[in-house]
Amino acid sequence: MTLFRVLKMTDRKPKVSVCIVTYNHENYLRLCLQSIVDQKTDFDFEVIVGEDCSTDGTRAIVQEFADKYPTLVKPLLHEKNVGPSLNYLITAAAARGQYVASLDGDDCALPGKLQAQVDCLDANPDVAFAAHAVKVMGTDDVMGAEEKYPTKGTVDDLLMHGTYFVHSSVMYRRKNEFDHAHLLTVVDFFMHVERASKGRIFLDRRVLGCYRVHPQGISKNPAYRELLENCYEAAFDRALELGASKEVVQAGRLKRRMAFSVARYLAGDVRGYQHKIKIDRHERSFASTKHLILHWTRFFPNLLGIYTRIRGMA
Repeated sequence: MTLFRVLKMTDRKPKVSVCIVTYNHENYLRLCLQSIVDQKTDFDFEVIVGEDCSTDGTRAIVQEFADKYPTLVKPLLHEKNVGPSLNYLITAAAARGQYVASLDGDDCALPGKLQAQVDCLDANPDVAFAAHAVKVMGTDDVMGAEEKYPTKGTVDDLLMHGTYFVHSSVMYRRKNEFDHAHLLTVVDFFMHVERASKGRIFLDRRVLGCYRVHPQGISKNPAYRELLENCYEAAFDRALELGASKEVVQAGRLKRRMAFSVARYLAGDVRGYQHKIKIDRHERSFASTKHLILHWTRFFPNLLGIYTRIRGMA
């Protein structure tokens, strides 16, 4: 189905576009889609599903829901695999609602999610996007409810904390979107930085969704890890272009480099750790005392193993 046909399926413009991206989610997608179509709201919404040429039964499930809910579910069925970044951008570009909610095909919404986030954005014109806490499936863990994160955050909070909410909890104002057609790859953090330059970040500590963690997910892939690190660097550069404080950007950048360095060490990439943790002589600044210690452990990487056990980082 072409993008043009999807946009012409109905002339009624919805209040919210729910954009779902999916690839090989046969075991999870039905729950995801049902959790959205069952939402009770006092406004119209549409569900746009970007299906990235899956090799399992994912596409059949998308078509099943499109047939069952023809005025609600709009499938975008790619003829070839375009990858997660481009799939996301294409799907988001098809949105027609005032607000856009993002959801991955292996996650799901809880009752009241859409109504709660629309009420928030309607009542808070200074908020650029809203997020909420989520339950990690198969555990008792909750993400996004920590008191250390502000209820109404700024781009500075985002730069210092990183993404302190999950992508599948975000609803944003479509009018604030930037043109991302030039981007070949994009990560959530980059998009959040751009959106936060337009207003506040509202964090609802109520659990309004469920998030799935895959032990062998894409983030375990070394190539993806390198891409992620590069995209974060680009996001910090973008924050400077958008007027963020140079001091905050530098502090956030160093803190993120430290986290990536430790992640490389824990993944067995000692050489990558030694390279990433090193601070150039002309910089000579550190995110924290911990960062300073880690910087010098690059000469004796075995000490990091001891340090991480002591600090509870491993």
